[in-house]
Amino acid sequence: MDKILSYTLREEDLGETAGGLVNLVLKNRIGVTGHEISRAKFTPSGITADGAQVTVKDRIRPGQTLRVILPERGAGEEGEERVLPTPAPPGLLRFLYEDADLVVLNKPPGTVVHPTHGHWHDTLGNYLASYYQDCPGAVVCHVTGRLDMDTSGALIYAKNRAAAGRLNRERQEGVFQRTYLALVHGVFPEGQKCGTVDAPIGREPGVLMKRRVAPPGEGDRAITHYRVLRDTTGAEHASLVECRIDTGRTHQIRVHMAYLGHPLYWDPLYGLPEEREGGRAMLHAARVAFLQPFTGSRIAVTAPEAADFAALRGRLGL
Repeated sequence: MDKILSYTLREEDLGETAGGLVNLVLKNRIGVTGHEISRAKFTPSGITADGAQVTVKDRIRPGQTLRVILPERGAGEEGEERVLPTPAPPGLLRFLYEDADLVVLNKPPGTVVHPTHGHWHDTLGNYLASYYQDCPGAVVCHVTGRLDMDTSGALIYAKNRAAAGRLNRERQEGVFQRTYLALVHGVFPEGQKCGTVDAPIGREPGVLMKRRVAPPGEGDRAITHYRVLRDTTGAEHASLVECRIDTGRTHQIRVHMAYLGHPLYWDPLYGLPEEREGGRAMLHAARVAFLQPFTGSRIAVTAPEAADFAALRGRLGL
């Protein structure tokens, strides 16, 4: 749905807005970007002062309220392919946080994030479309920072295009942070219990879904920061590892941990051969931290571990 922002000009704003210049009020007081202003200019009643249409070159007076519409869809743009609403199975939609602009879910493992080939009706996108279809206004959910189907944990959907754009900029600028937990084989040697893997990732030749650390000069740069939280040398040698990524390559944490000699438990692509049947990689998006896209307030959300992750962690003594 469209996002509407407004601001009532004050006397003390005149110095930083060149005497109430609409363009500067939008940028310096409402926090609207140049791209958002361009879209609003071509939206009916997109920029108004006390209800009257104004241009970015006009000036408003203290006491006047400037209103801007950040449209879900611009003039002449085609609408996004409609996500078909599908009622969610009982208990599947687990809300961790929600406000007017976004929602954070605790994604179960084995659930696809957004409709794709072979999954047109059974994704979180379908379930959210059904959940919001009777709400006032047209809520269109945009996923921010997807998770693999088998990865569990915190996942953010923006409820409008403007919020999605701002959250994506936060990701590009490193403001948006996601922290993962991984259960991996083996114990890291002393001196290597925290570190950074800076190794490019590319496709595994001849294998459709598989990735690998690529030879020099190939692949895309991938950076993973890791820290061992706990380890054990009991019945099995295992570690609980916290990971943060600066890049978002396909299977990045799974590839980098295997590259270090510590593959994730039950990983069907990169794990131990005897574990590659019927399991899912033990990876959980445990926490997300970001700025609310319009108020700028800091939000941090923690996702409880999925049942299979918690059970294995307990069995391993981690």
